[in-house]
Amino acid sequence: KNFNSEGEVGAANFSITHKGHCASCSTLQDLGVYIRQNLTDSTRTCGKEGVISSEWQHECLQKIGFSEQCITIWEYNILNTRDQCFWTCMWSDIRNEPFNKPDGSLNDCLQCDEDKSGPNFKYFSGRTRRNSGIPSSIKRPGSQQYNMEHCYWYGDL
Repeated sequence: KNFNSEGEVGAANFSITHKGHCASCSTLQDLGVYIRQNLTDSTRTCGKEGVISSEWQHECLQKIGFSEQCITIWEYNILNTRDQCFWTCMWSDIRNEPFNKPDGSLNDCLQCDEDKSGPNFKYFSGRTRRNSGIPSSIKRPGSQQYNMEHCYWYGDL
């Protein structure tokens, strides 16, 4: 559910789980997936399986635990990145490049993904690790990471 202000969120007795508008990956199920594991390696594995079979890719994303609507945007992201960045990413993979260059910038594959697929993914997913305050194995400047804590205990101890 989208709100116009943080005050509206509290008044409606909701909790903010990510910055920005809600979309395909804004469910609590997907928040659990994002918190539970480092998605970088697992989603890349799904992308590699997708080269062989789109069904395998879909099943791989299901096994990670994404909701069906979130799987749709992840599939699009994987396909678009493969289409736009294939040779760049193959070269990065063959060379076993770290995600970040020594200066902290993204490797060429991740930068291509960020440029070619990132804007669409951010808009249609709603939730990203960065706007949910969830760290990943891809190092990002602090200014790109939403500062929030995920603590949702509402019962008595």
